Amino acid sequence: MNINQISFQLYTARKFTPYRKIFEFISSAGINNIELFALSDFDEKEIKDLLQEFNLTSLSAHISFESLEQIEVILSKLKYLNIKYAIIPAPKAIPGKEFEDFFKLSEEEWINFSKEISAKIKIFNDNGFILGYHNHSFEFNVLSNGKYPMEYIMDENENLKFEIDLGWTVAGRANPIDWINKYKHQIIACHLKDFSSSKNMLDHNNQCSIGEGFINWKELLTKISETPCEVIAIEHDDPKDYKEYITKSLEYLLNI
Repeated sequence: MNINQISFQLYTARKFTPYRKIFEFISSAGINNIELFALSDFDEKEIKDLLQEFNLTSLSAHISFESLEQIEVILSKLKYLNIKYAIIPAPKAIPGKEFEDFFKLSEEEWINFSKEISAKIKIFNDNGFILGYHNHSFEFNVLSNGKYPMEYIMDENENLKFEIDLGWTVAGRANPIDWINKYKHQIIACHLKDFSSSKNMLDHNNQCSIGEGFINWKELLTKISETPCEVIAIEHDDPKDYKEYITKSLEYLLNI
């Protein structure tokens, strides 16, 4: 891979603020593009200043499903930061519940969720943006009717784009190749997430630098190259040292 092909999901370094130091290190590592998370929680002026100071771009950002209730605010932030892809990373948050509980939806609830996302696509497109969905492992838990939540989400509207998290797909005991093939023309971004072991993949402590785990990245990245994927972002949900994570991941990826 070329360094210009590799992006960094800022969520990885959220516990190591201030962000100025994080942006500085990312830039010094040679990465040119950052994917933002929880866009509604950030001061867009501060982020833009940091992007400009360290000569970075942000092609994509995660936006919470709840933030769509204030869609004009999100559109304004996307425009100000010159972001192309707005990506929903999960169903609506449920106050007082664990993250995993957000995905414990019935077939009817998944259908309604998919329709709600679909209804927003044209608004984003009309404003010059592209709306996508990012998976976790839970969307690959088969429903009682034999369908997967991921199918409901992606099949509702072909104009919804897909940021496939390859690591979480593996953690969901699904074959990433199958899902890349299934939604080949909708994939605009992907996350690389690796695991030391195929056991307990929902445990963040099992995550490791890209290339140190068991996932065959050469095979998956070759397959991803056959799609319109524009953002390939490395991500770790809870690294002990984000700098070491970036350094080791780049060492591996730049040699495949």
